[in-house]
Amino acid sequence: MLRIFLVATLIDALGSGLWVPFALLFLVHGQGMGLVDAGASLSTGALLALVTAPATGAAMDRFGPRALLIAGNLVRLAAFAAYPLAHTSWPVIAISAVAGFGDRLFWTCNAPMVARLTSGSDTDRVLATQTIGRFAGAGLGAAAMAVLPTITSPWAFHLLAYVNAASFAVAALLIRLLPALSRESAVPGRKGHFHVKVPSGGWRAVVGDRGFTGFCVTHMAFTLASASKFSVLPLVVRDLLHGPQWIAGTAITVGTVVVVTAQRPIVALLAGRSRTAGLIAAAVLFAVCFALLIPLQAVSLPVATVLILLTSLGFSIAEALFGPTATAAAAAAAPPGAEGRASSIFQLSWGLPLALAPGLLATLLSVSNALTWAILALTCASAVPALLVLRRKLPDALREPSRPVSA
Repeated sequence: MLRIFLVATLIDALGSGLWVPFALLFLVHGQGMGLVDAGASLSTGALLALVTAPATGAAMDRFGPRALLIAGNLVRLAAFAAYPLAHTSWPVIAISAVAGFGDRLFWTCNAPMVARLTSGSDTDRVLATQTIGRFAGAGLGAAAMAVLPTITSPWAFHLLAYVNAASFAVAALLIRLLPALSRESAVPGRKGHFHVKVPSGGWRAVVGDRGFTGFCVTHMAFTLASASKFSVLPLVVRDLLHGPQWIAGTAITVGTVVVVTAQRPIVALLAGRSRTAGLIAAAVLFAVCFALLIPLQAVSLPVATVLILLTSLGFSIAEALFGPTATAAAAAAAPPGAEGRASSIFQLSWGLPLALAPGLLATLLSVSNALTWAILALTCASAVPALLVLRRKLPDALREPSRPVSA
């Protein structure tokens, strides 16, 4: 059962990861839209989709995660099949809103589903494996970016969107094979974990937990960094540095290889250390890497290329540090009986930066390359003092050492 779920989520993660570096390029060079127009349209649609997050959380607590996981994949199947038909702002806004709704359905239910199927170190292992899948998708997107801008026919751009749509159909079919799970919550006992029925929790239990909500707000700095690190890099190389597209493609591909090969060793290295330490290390590394990109336009192209390749390694290590760690911490901090509602709030800390990133980055980049990376560096640095405060409010989630992760 766990293997079927893991395969399904890996397919989903591949498709989601692929689209992140590809979306702006698809709209600008495949559909003929302007940069700012494309970025604003994607952000507007994603923001509209965020309105559905509370409803998806309540629905998960009511119906369980399996049905909503299937629905999330089917919704995104329809959205990505429609993307090649969109050439102006309003259709892109509508389609990206539908795709964002599918994302909210799927990712709101993902961590609670993992928690029901696993326990202990297996939870971190599954979440780490999903991160590997997401970055493998980003690597495929990078490969597409290296080739597609040299192709003038729109079918090449459309093909990747259709393949992405088909991947969501396969994921939905696999999750359909899983049995429905009852609403249960793991409770520690003398000899391990046993499961008991837990009554449904309300929004007050989630929103009133200042430690949990504070962690979600702080987590937005990481997700903004994650959404930003590679999404505008092809445009920076192409339009600001006037360099060959292989620079961006190589940087993202190298970074992807680092995450795919190092994700589990990094999670294992964090075993025995507090989750706070791993998250602080990620925040500092993100901030340093963004700062290194500030002078890109002031240096020669060879030096800029070295900086881009070097920071791609740092970004990937930071991603491996924070991704599974933050998700596991949020799942551990969720109030019992309100896991779906808590997950929907946590997913807002993913969805809001992802929604804002295209429009925000396109606007900042149209003003200044240096301003873009400086703001991102300062945002990541601000997470460090916030985590030090939250460590006292969420001791079990942030201070308790992680258990070793199995290979």
